Amino acid sequence: MIREASVAGGKAGGYTESSPELEQWLARHVAQGFGADALVLSMLRSGYDDSFARRAVAAAFGADTAARGPAKPEPARTAAPRAKTTAASYLADGGDRQVPILFRLASPQIRLYQQLLSAEECDALVALSRGRLARSPVVNPDTGDENLIDARTSMGAMFQVGEHALIERIEARIAAVTGVPAEHGEGLQILNYKPGGEYQPHFDFFNPQRSGEARQLTVGGQRIATLVIYLNTPEAGGATAFPRVGLEVAPVKGNAVYFSYLLPDGALDERTLHAGLPVAAGEKWIATKWLRERPYRSEA
Repeated sequence: MIREASVAGGKAGGYTESSPELEQWLARHVAQGFGADALVLSMLRSGYDDSFARRAVAAAFGADTAARGPAKPEPARTAAPRAKTTAASYLADGGDRQVPILFRLASPQIRLYQQLLSAEECDALVALSRGRLARSPVVNPDTGDENLIDARTSMGAMFQVGEHALIERIEARIAAVTGVPAEHGEGLQILNYKPGGEYQPHFDFFNPQRSGEARQLTVGGQRIATLVIYLNTPEAGGATAFPRVGLEVAPVKGNAVYFSYLLPDGALDERTLHAGLPVAAGEKWIATKWLRERPYRSEA
């Protein structure tokens, strides 16, 4: 996702032709520090062919000089190190720090960031939330109201976007590593799970066929991705599981798992079904960030 509504020249049907407008659009956003994955996703949503989009973005980063058009300005070349990737390691530019990517799954899109937050930032978020914890609700799919259910046993605290200087800094870092602008994010949610606490398998996106969930789409549109940040390392248990992929992500303090559920054709990827497994010993603290397709506070 980027700050513009659509890519110049895009149309339905797998568009595979470049244009000066597209080249300028790519060069401008590379120079602004947007990541390759974010630019490819924006092109796919605007109707470009997948292979063409990836070649065009690679060319804009200077990775394929043969494919790079003559109108490419110098900033596109100098920005390439910001998206450094090698066969042995991955790095994401977090703005104020480089964030290692421990693994990347292409389909569904799942990434695990190492030490997205420092230990001190994790502890500070926990401290901020302690005075406002309450039982975590879920959205009723029929009414749109928030209800308490047995499948979700955490205590949570919600914060407004940019409510605190620490949160504002973390939200800027999240925007940098994911490529999704900060204004597209819902407020940060801090969750605490005691021994035995869990969140049974569920989707984070809204089902537009259910009237209650459809109400959630009127502000900010559909959720497109989730970032779960681990604020401590539980003694045992508490992994984030993706049962349809056969993947479990261990909760390690400072690490964060990102998963996107919007497919190139606009469909929602049900392979992102996930769960917070029961905490076997100790407690678990996490911060959750949900990302929308449009600025969250704007009317549809």
